[in-house]
This record gives sequence, C-alpha cells and structure tokens, in this order.
Amino acid sequence: MDMELRGKCALVTGSSEGIGHAVARGLALEGARVALCARRPGVLEKAADRLRAETGVKIAAVSADLSRAGDCARAVAEAAAALGGLDVLVNNVGQIKLAGVEELSDEDWRAEIDRNVMSAVRCSRAAWPHLKKSGSGRVVNITGLAGKQVYLPGDMATSMTKASLNSFTKTLAHEGAGFGILVNNVCPGPIETEGMPERLEWIAERLGGTVEDALKNRENASLLKRLGRPSEVADVAVFLASARASFVTGVTVEVGGGAAHYI
Repeated sequence: MDMELRGKCALVTGSSEGIGHAVARGLALEGARVALCARRPGVLEKAADRLRAETGVKIAAVSADLSRAGDCARAVAEAAAALGGLDVLVNNVGQIKLAGVEELSDEDWRAEIDRNVMSAVRCSRAAWPHLKKSGSGRVVNITGLAGKQVYLPGDMATSMTKASLNSFTKTLAHEGAGFGILVNNVCPGPIETEGMPERLEWIAERLGGTVEDALKNRENASLLKRLGRPSEVADVAVFLASARASFVTGVTVEVGGGAAHYI
C-alpha cells in the first residue's frame, strides 16, 4: 500500500530512540523527509546518521529541550527550514514520573505538564501555519494508556498529563478540520523501550517481588501476554500521518495488545 508520504516533510519530537525513533524511521522508509528532535546532541546525531545511511532520504537533526517554550518554536522553525516545509508533526516527547501524591512537588507537576502537555501544545501552535499551508497537514500525538486507564498508583502524574493531551487532540482536530489538518492520538500500552527497566524496578520495589515478577506483570497486562515493540506503535502512527487515513481525525488508536479493559 502506497502511503503517499514520499517527499512529505515531517518533524518527530523525542526521536533519538524508542517509539519516536521508530516513527521517524517508518516515515523515512516511506520516503518522507524527516527532522529528528531530542535533547542530547550526540545521541541525536548518531540516530540521524543511522537513518540517513538506511533510507537515503533527507534527515535533519534539531537539538532542543521541548519542556522550554522557546525551544519548541525554534525546533519547528529549524525543522521547516531544513526540510523545506512541514506537512506532518508527531508529538512524541514526554516523560514518566513514577511517584505517589506525597512525593510529587509543585515543581514535579510543572515539569510533567511542560514536557507531556505543553510541548505538544507549543509545537502544534508553531507548526500550525506550515500545516495550513500544506493543505493536508497531520498531527499525531503519542499519548499512553495511562491517560485513559490507571494500572499503577505511581502513574498519577503521567495519567493526568496524558489525559490532558487526549483532550487537546480532540479539540485541535475540530480546529484543524477546516484547513484539512487531521489530528489523532496513538496510545501505546506496555512497550519494550529504553525506559522499561527503570519502570520494572519501580514496580518491583513498590509492589513487592522481583524485577522478573514485574516484567510478567507488564506482559500479562496485554491479552497477547507480551510487551509491544516500538515499531508496532510506529506502524500505526505512520498510517495516521499518511494519505490513507484521509477520513480519520479526532480519535485515539490504542496499540497495547488488548491491555485496555474498557469498551
């Protein structure tokens, strides 16, 4: 199936590794020009070099801390300048702060909101003129099942901020429809990323048992009894960014192996 992404220009935030990098790779393999964006310049450049060698398409690298308002606007501007425009924005940057209510300070809450919510709000705002000009713009927000269903008490801050991002997606889809901009969520469940070991250690410490027990807990959350792969999330995100999803907007697509236990 031709996704009609060849020559499109895409910015993927938080894309030096994990789900974001898998999404960037998926877009590049479809022929899109892609700007990677992450905080660590060294890791970012290595990731960009790998994609250039593998795909042969234009890959730009923009180093930015998207918890900062100024960096969001700058990242979008640099990506659009490097690629020659912007048709697709994938807001993937985010963090998970595993903590209970007594452990979360006001500063912690602000950091969670800035990185998990405001990064997407600010990047979308900066990208909006480019996406309107495109005539077929796409915004794909990577959220998480914690925004719809809480598994662990430590998911408090993540759950609240991801739920906010889900709401932002729905309202932005209404605003974008008149400009041909489609806005959707991809909602990963238990995915095997670089951050999973830390999460497993936290689960083992707080809920008791071993790291192996915690891994089995995460695997059993899925009906398929395994962790998902970043590429499996990326496949859905690439579809939503493509011409093939031309009648899909304002929805949340779950990629969690059946881990969501609601109708």
